[in-house]
Amino acid sequence: MRASASYRLAPQPYRAFVEAARALYPQAIRPSSLFEASGTAPGAHVHPSARLEKGVTVDPAAIVGPRAEIGAGTVLQAGAVVGPAVRIGRDCTIGAGSSLMHALIGDRVVIHPGCRIGQDGFGYVTGAGGHLKVPQVGRVILQDHVEIGAGTTIDRGANRDTIIGEGTKIDNLVQVGHNVVIGRHCILVAQTGISGSVTIGDFVVLGARVGINNHVRIGEGAQIAATSIVNDDVPPGARWGGIPAKPARIWFREMKLLEQMALRAGKRGSGRQQTQPDES
Repeated sequence: MRASASYRLAPQPYRAFVEAARALYPQAIRPSSLFEASGTAPGAHVHPSARLEKGVTVDPAAIVGPRAEIGAGTVLQAGAVVGPAVRIGRDCTIGAGSSLMHALIGDRVVIHPGCRIGQDGFGYVTGAGGHLKVPQVGRVILQDHVEIGAGTTIDRGANRDTIIGEGTKIDNLVQVGHNVVIGRHCILVAQTGISGSVTIGDFVVLGARVGINNHVRIGEGAQIAATSIVNDDVPPGARWGGIPAKPARIWFREMKLLEQMALRAGKRGSGRQQTQPDES
């Protein structure tokens, strides 16, 4: 007798696959201790004035600075550095070799290895006598459910906080400048660079290697194509692309016209070559 097969019809097959994979491999959703330890491992350094709730894991060579506060269930992987007065919520993971300074981290935040969160932004007043550093006195705030990819850097604010909104996901090797405000549930793909004082609305998607100039505003729900350079404000819900970035319909039209011009020029050049006499 053949065993009856069990199956499920899903209107969104890939989402159903992901939900099944999450149920089968819950340990793959959030990185855990590299030392497979619990509590504070030998070789970790926790300042006496730091406050750690029950259930915090600190791997070897991790450092927790004075007055830092870390919530229950959070894991600090090997070599992570938490600076003075940094606050980290519950059930977070701070990746190996990452550093957090001047930061407030929400609950269930994942920071992958090698990130730099809360270092000084790049600010100088230039002049004939040299470059005068602008004091950087703000923080970085990562709201709940944010995930930061490996090697990403997020500068502290110069005169206001740099803020990453709830549920936003940032890929590897992304640069976020000082005073940037990013909304909720945004997607920033690898090697994106965001200059200082940019404001990005909720549910924005930035493709790989997008560059955004200083003080630009990107409206809610906008999408920017990969490798685009954004110099002007982008309206809510718009789709832009190109260098410099512009509405997608104009960008596509320009690319098609350039392609047609190149083809015509190539045909004219080919015709001239054929009419030249053979001098051999």
